[in-house]
Amino acid sequence: MSEIFPKIQINLDAVKQNAKVVCDLCAKFGINVAGVIKFSDGDVRAAKAYLDGGCAQVAVSRAVHLKALKEAFPEKETLLTRSPMRWEIENVARYADFSLHSDADSLRALNDEAKKAGTKPKIILMLDVGDLREGVESIDELVLLALMVENELKNLYLSGIGTNHACLNGVLPNSENLAFLVEGAKAVEKAIGRKLDIISGGSSVNLMLLKDGTNPMPPEINHLRIGGIIANPINMRLIRDLTFEGFREDSVRILAEIVEIHEKESSPKNSSGLNWSGEKIVRENKGRRMRAILAIGSQDIATPMALMPEDEKIEIIGASSDHTIIDVTDSKKKWQSGDIVTFKTRYQPMLHSFTGQHVKKEYIYDR
Repeated sequence: MSEIFPKIQINLDAVKQNAKVVCDLCAKFGINVAGVIKFSDGDVRAAKAYLDGGCAQVAVSRAVHLKALKEAFPEKETLLTRSPMRWEIENVARYADFSLHSDADSLRALNDEAKKAGTKPKIILMLDVGDLREGVESIDELVLLALMVENELKNLYLSGIGTNHACLNGVLPNSENLAFLVEGAKAVEKAIGRKLDIISGGSSVNLMLLKDGTNPMPPEINHLRIGGIIANPINMRLIRDLTFEGFREDSVRILAEIVEIHEKESSPKNSSGLNWSGEKIVRENKGRRMRAILAIGSQDIATPMALMPEDEKIEIIGASSDHTIIDVTDSKKKWQSGDIVTFKTRYQPMLHSFTGQHVKKEYIYDR
């Protein structure tokens, strides 16, 4: 049987090395790392690479992944990063050591389910410091939630508070919004009469504050939830100009097969300017060019234009739901149908490759 394409390759040795770089850096400042593996659709092999690299916890955003992770790593702590839906509550009660919350009704439901399961899940309450995704907006609301968990929901344990940055509106961590987080933590501690275990300051983007070897984050912050930069450091380098010595960018590759190759005109005839998804398309007329069609498209990886050919002489022209068109005219290789083109990738194609059914997943190690 022929080898199956398209495929995504993940080098677990590279991922482990990237996790070690991040965890060693954070440890210098007393910060534990929850390794977020949501990109891999909860794969235990990815989780092992994160944990072997030094992550204190393994984190996912979908509760359906928790059981397999807890069974694979019973001695390790699991964390759910997204507030659970009602049908997920049973899995959270049984298999999540920690979960993030900012909704009172969800907390009450989890408390009821934890009583049935005989467990005591640890809760991190979320404070919105400006990015306007999850979390309550005011410290007064945060304190009320904390008092409810501490005094009324006896099957839950209030472990800490946290926040999120940049994911929705691009609000980056800074001295002002992180100080607000710490102010919220201190208000909660005063209200419940004890010290919190965790102040979770954010995610990969918080590493921007550590990149010069100093830590402008308040010293009270002792926890970060980090995923993307470990699996795919190239994405953070391109978006945030953020990288660290020792990072390996060969952690993920996407491979696609050429199914057709022809010399064609570089600009279309009589085009309305709108493609299949309603985008306005304007093509520069470069004359006749050698164009190859890859059997991979938006249905497979969402955003083919976010791929980066390892052969830098190849240009991605465009894509539809099932096809990606590349210009191979300037490549030194004489490409033909059946050849495999390899790509580095940004985060989104990687995410969709793992969660879709049409891209083969292949885990490899250094040879």
